[in-house]
Amino acid sequence: MKKFLSLLLILALMIPVMVSAESILDADPADVLDFDREAPVTDWVGTWVLAAAYIGEEYADDCDIDVSGLIAVPENAATIVVDAVLDASATGSPDGVMVDMAQYIHAHVYDMEATLTFSADITDDVVSLKLPWDGWLYTVRGEQDGDFNMGVGKLSKVGAQDKSLYFTKITGVKSDDIDDENVKYMGLNKAGQLIICYSEENLVKKDVDVAFAFIFVKVEE
Repeated sequence: MKKFLSLLLILALMIPVMVSAESILDADPADVLDFDREAPVTDWVGTWVLAAAYIGEEYADDCDIDVSGLIAVPENAATIVVDAVLDASATGSPDGVMVDMAQYIHAHVYDMEATLTFSADITDDVVSLKLPWDGWLYTVRGEQDGDFNMGVGKLSKVGAQDKSLYFTKITGVKSDDIDDENVKYMGLNKAGQLIICYSEENLVKKDVDVAFAFIFVKVEE
């Protein structure tokens, strides 16, 4: 009986994930890659599972890849646990970190830390991702007042043997170009899905073409 109830609980947790994965594959890729630049990093916190992948059409053409758009991925191929941690350099200071040297403005800011694991058939590599507070674009609105750690951020560390996060192995797409790249950016889209991606342009500052990406959905508690 206990095993049966445990199975029901697991299925109940997985239902939102499976539905979200199906809806992503049916969505317009432009909508999926539409980043929410007002979403704070604290909205990223939690456990997420991989629901889909993406390859941009222009990038696919440039690299002779015969697949583009949204791509199905194996169930439970990857899971990421995300945390937002107040920057340690502000410890003990009521003013927080110096965010603008010229104007001598301080603020309390977050760093993002995440752990990414994969199914056994992909790899046993446990990947650490880090994104420091200054990896985000920020706008100072007034003295000691600003918006920080919001929108798309640039990763400072991808602690993986495969810096593309095993993209070709997970998707089955063959591409030496993808294998040679490092994922660079991370953020939420307007549907509340977590995106980890590579772009050849600066995605922190503005909406530009995404070359390839992973799309994660949050595990509902």
